[in-house]
Formats: sequence, structure tokens, C-alpha cells
Amino acid sequence: QNGSVKSTDSKARDAWGAKAEYMLALIGYAVGIGNIWRFPYLCHRYGGGSFLIPYLIMLAILGIPLFCLETSLGQLTSKGAPGAFAAMHPMFRGIGYAAMVVDLICSYYYNSIIMWILRYFFSSFTTGSLPWSDCPANVTTCCVNETNATMYYWYYEALKSSNDATVVGSIDGYLFGCLIVAWVVCFLCMCKGVESSGKVVYFTATFPYVLLLVLFFRGVTLDGAGDGIKYYVTPKFKELANPVVWRTAATQIFYSLGVAFGSVVAYSSYNPKNNNCIRDGVVVTLINCGTSIFGGFVIFSLLGYRAKKSGVAFSELKSGPGLAFVAITDAISEMSIGPLWSILFFFMLFLLGLDSQFGMLESLLTSLKDEFKFLNKLRKELVSGGICVVLAILAIPMAFRGGLYIVDLLDNWSLSYPLLIIALFEVIAVSWVYGVNRFSKDIKDMIGSEPNIYFKACWLVVCPLVIIVLLLSGIVLAAMQGYPTYDKFVGCDNQTLIDQGLRPQADPSWVITDKYPGGIVAIIVLMNCASCLLIPAYAIWNQLENIKSFLRL
Repeated sequence: QNGSVKSTDSKARDAWGAKAEYMLALIGYAVGIGNIWRFPYLCHRYGGGSFLIPYLIMLAILGIPLFCLETSLGQLTSKGAPGAFAAMHPMFRGIGYAAMVVDLICSYYYNSIIMWILRYFFSSFTTGSLPWSDCPANVTTCCVNETNATMYYWYYEALKSSNDATVVGSIDGYLFGCLIVAWVVCFLCMCKGVESSGKVVYFTATFPYVLLLVLFFRGVTLDGAGDGIKYYVTPKFKELANPVVWRTAATQIFYSLGVAFGSVVAYSSYNPKNNNCIRDGVVVTLINCGTSIFGGFVIFSLLGYRAKKSGVAFSELKSGPGLAFVAITDAISEMSIGPLWSILFFFMLFLLGLDSQFGMLESLLTSLKDEFKFLNKLRKELVSGGICVVLAILAIPMAFRGGLYIVDLLDNWSLSYPLLIIALFEVIAVSWVYGVNRFSKDIKDMIGSEPNIYFKACWLVVCPLVIIVLLLSGIVLAAMQGYPTYDKFVGCDNQTLIDQGLRPQADPSWVITDKYPGGIVAIIVLMNCASCLLIPAYAIWNQLENIKSFLRL
């Protein structure tokens, strides 16, 4: 093949109603819950302000080039991920299928995090104090003071968590209701594809910034906020000598932007051909990075206030649920008009999560409709509704007492290697097989100018090398760690844990590190193989079909 990619007839394909819809949808997809509950934690753990140095470097050499490659590829081919990569070479259609599996897994559990957010959001509507502000009157053994009241509420009231990854337990009606609400809202927002989600993002992608700004001005005026912000921005330059810091920064950039899910390709496939896809990619990645940094000021101002009021040290800061549902709720409960600030905070998280969920489901929907043409003859509401209903039914176990372990398993063990492998094959397919010069010429045909040497160098050399280093370092670290482990909730009777030698003196975390049983380790292996093996499997099948066709001639 010596010519350029021939896209499908754009007249037969949906399109964004306006450029603003596309930009807001991309921003909403890229800026998610992780910007608020993971980035500040990483800054705290890896040197405060000095973490920004590797973070920004990885943004420049990995994040921006990969994101712009996907915006360009989607716009060029006007197809979802499978068709887009098949346009580079037919044997690479498997890259898109692998991305579909990743979307399916992530969409499956991501709404369960939104379920937890809704649980706290609805519980914040109270005229009195927040339900996690004080210990229950009938509890004397576990929840002994306000310091661990939020932790008690998280494990015992919100989740009713089981004490082992193999114990599913009974279903929680409140969580089940929140799960259904999350999926119904998601369906209503995306029921007509980009026609409906393109309108919804005017609110869901912009209002979180209003709430974040309100929380910022409230946070910085709190007593102790200055201590928290100082802790956040004060650099510890010795951390830069730690290779784990650089790997963590690269990983955070990678997952924060959402590359390799196929969502950026899908969103960009609805663009007109003359849209400046390179500029759009740069703008979105910078906004995403800026949101993470600004969100850190909000979070650490609240944590500074929490430390001042309760004496809880910053060293207890944890990522994920431990940050959003324990540390921040603890800080909010100490504020005047706590219910109002809690409503605003969890509504912001809800909108951030909803936009990211749109992106993954839209990628899945676009790829399915491109691969199975008969779906285009059905009403969009039926196709979207069918996907949402199936995933909602599959997600019901998340509302059981053991749901936390399922989400933790999928979040920590199902995506890391598949995403890196998908991204590696992306740049190989585009830059090495199709050819970086041909790809650049195609971009010039669309926007009037070729990408500069920075993009070409990153696509051809830098990105593949960085991804390979991330893969190899991850394998080495996993080998050093040994058997896969998880945080096992063992209860809140600290004295009993201390007596059993399971808990250091006065440690209030109520969890211990335990090894996954063999059956769950097998599930981890299968989840990773389910997507990764699709790439070589389809390539081999494609080549065998070519050989058969040649022999028939």
C-alpha cells in the first residue's frame, strides 16, 4: 500500500454538533476521578513538588504524543479502534479488539465507584451532622472517637465489608439502588450516542470546574490549609534519584489521559476532516495536567485543615477510596455547613466519573457498530440500552459485601499490562508498519501541515522505548513483590489485632496485607491474557487467511 488511508463516507456517520462538544467530551473523558484522588496521593508519597518534574517530563514525551496520535488516527479513518488500526494494516485489527475488552472490563467496575460516590452523595442530604461525623451511640469497641468515625462508616455502614476476598456476602439494598441509578443516568446521557452525550457534556464537563473552584476558595480559607499546601508543594529532590518515582509518574500520565482504551480514537472519528486534531490533543492534555495540579491544592488544603483539627498525620494519606471516602469526608465533617460541602464534593466526583464512563462506553459502542453493521439499523437507544443493561446486571456483585475486593482486584490487576501492550502496538502499527512519514502526510492532507519533528521522534522512537521500559520495570517489580496481595479488612478492634501480632501498636487502618488465593490469581492471569492475546491471535489468523487466499490463486 503506497497511498493514504481511505476513510468511510462521513455522511453516513454521526458527527459532533459543534467543535465545543468534541472538546468538552474529550476533556470530560480525560479528567476523571483519578485526578482528584490519585494524583495528590502520588505527590505526597514521592516528594511533593519534586514529583511534578518527572510528571511533566512524562507528559511531554509520552502523554501528549500518544494522545495526539489517537486523535489523528480516529479523525483520519472515521472509525472506531478496530477499524482504525486495521487501516494501518489489516493484521492490526486485534489492537482494537483488545481495547474493546479493556473498555468492557473498566466500564464494568467503574460505575461501581460511582455507586459509592452516590451512596455518600445521598447520605449528605441531612439537616443535622453528617452520618460519618460521630461514632454510633451503640458502638463502643471499634469507633471510639471522631478520628476513626469516618473509617467506621466506610467499612461498616457504607460497604458493610466482608473480611476476605473470597467472601461475597449478602447484597446491600442501598448500594444496589445507587448502582441502578448510576447506570440509568449513564444510559439517559448516552442513549443516542454522540448526539446526546455531546449535549450533556456542556454541563458534566464544565460544572466540576465550578465546584472545584468553590471548594478551592473554601479550602484555602480554612485553618491549617497553609500547612497542607506547603506539604504538597515542598519538593524533596532526593526522590528524583528513585527510579520508582519516574515509573510512577509515567504510569500516572498514561492512565490519567486514558490512552489505549480506544475512547480518544472513537471520539475523534466523529470529527470533520479539516479539524486541527494535533492542536486539540495538546490542549486537552494540558488541561488534564493542570486540573490534577489544581486539584492537589484543593485536596491538601482540606487535609491541612483535617490535620489541624484532629491531629491526624499526613503520613496516613492513602490513594483511592481511602482518600475520598475517609480522609476528605473526615475533613468535610469538621467544616461548618458540612452537609453542603459534602454534597458539592461528591457531586463533583459524580460528574467527573460520569464523563469518563461516557468515553469508555462510547468507544465500545462505536467499535461494535463499526464491526457489526446490522447494529446501525437498530435504534440507538436499543443498542446503548442493551450494553448498559448487560453491564449493570454483571455489576450487581459489586453491591454485595465483598464488592470492595472485586473493584480492587479489577482496578489494580486487570488493566496495567494490557494498556501498556496495546499502546506499544499502537505506535508500532502507526509509526513502524504504516510509516510515520505516511501518517504525517495524511495529517497534512487533513489540517494543512505535518506534525513537527517532536511528534515524529516521539512516535517513532521515544514512546516505544518508554513503554518497553515501563513494561520491563513492571515485570521486575512484580517479581520482587512475589505473590499478588490485597488489603484485607479484618475489623476495627485494634487491641485484638495487636494481641494477635497482626497490627502494630495503635495502628487505626483496620486492614492487613494478605495473599490472594490461587483461584483469584488464575482470574488475574486470565483477565490480562483475554485482551493481550487478541493482538497476536488476530495477526496470526489474518496472515493464515492471506496464505489461504494466495494458495487458492
